[in-house]
Amino acid sequence: MNRSEIGRRIGISSQAVGKIEKKLTEKGIIKGFNVELDYERMGIGVIAIAMFRIRAGWDSLSETDMGKRVKGPHILRLYRFPDGDITHMVVYGFRTIKEMDHYFHILQTERGHISELVKLHVLSNSSVMKDDPSELFQKLIDELDSDALARPSKPVDETW
Repeated sequence: MNRSEIGRRIGISSQAVGKIEKKLTEKGIIKGFNVELDYERMGIGVIAIAMFRIRAGWDSLSETDMGKRVKGPHILRLYRFPDGDITHMVVYGFRTIKEMDHYFHILQTERGHISELVKLHVLSNSSVMKDDPSELFQKLIDELDSDALARPSKPVDETW
């Protein structure tokens, strides 16, 4: 979304958006800009969320080393948990269930000595209900230089 569109949505000029963008970049809140992909149009129909436990010996790798080792075009996101039975969560994208099955079969066959797949959640791409940080970004802009605490939003339909 360009500065004019952002300004129109939140009721400020594109120049004001530019000033806010500069301030957020200087504070390190904005680290860069990403492309927003339409996975469905790309042919990605399956989202898989895998929970792993890294096996002894590999669990001492630094985050940088782990990030270098966990690569591949199907990996969309990688998260590390600070403690517990699950050490990492990886979000994957695949065209089909068959492609996903093949991928995880190879992963467990060839790399089972490194990590244990504890749980796998499989969703269709159409299951994604919200993948948009714009409300949080708007809140950050509204509360710039404020220490307001987070609160859940009220449902639109109060009878819900």
